[in-house]
Amino acid sequence: MAVPYLDHPRPVAFAHRGGAAHHPENSWPAFEYAVKLGYAYLETDARSTSDGALLSFHDATLDRVTDGAGQVIKMTYKQVAAARIGGKEPIPLMEDLLGTFGDLRFNIDLKDSGTIEPLARVLKRTGAWDRVCVTSFSGRRLLAAQPPGWPAPARSAPRFQGRSRPGRSSSGPTNSACTCTCGR
Repeated sequence: MAVPYLDHPRPVAFAHRGGAAHHPENSWPAFEYAVKLGYAYLETDARSTSDGALLSFHDATLDRVTDGAGQVIKMTYKQVAAARIGGKEPIPLMEDLLGTFGDLRFNIDLKDSGTIEPLARVLKRTGAWDRVCVTSFSGRRLLAAQPPGWPAPARSAPRFQGRSRPGRSSSGPTNSACTCTCGR
């Protein structure tokens, strides 16, 4: 069965957090550098603001990577937009990323339950359904994000099979699964 999201030659490399090795994570320069290097798949995180804006941002708060402070979900987009990643870069809107990089595929990790509806609206406006794989470490968010009428996923979520990071156990499930059209 052909799956548009996965129709790229193997192996498939993902630029994590937009390619955070050389530029601040989830920043425009990180995404642009990953594209310049030839990445066809970009991984990013989705956070929502109190007024429903969908951001490419990992943390629940602005504190670690920006010159701002506060919980993203409790702030309006206007408040969050004043913060700068690394003191220099604006936080990208998910719709802008999908529109700017229209030929690339995205792995979008839903970081809070407020991201589900805004992501559905963004995917509808951009027509990016076939180039986005929605993921989460929350099984509940994955189920809530699944389009109506789709078959229910298998009873058990995929489990991480690799080595664990230092100080972390690999014995438990991670609930990270793809809800893209591939159904994996």
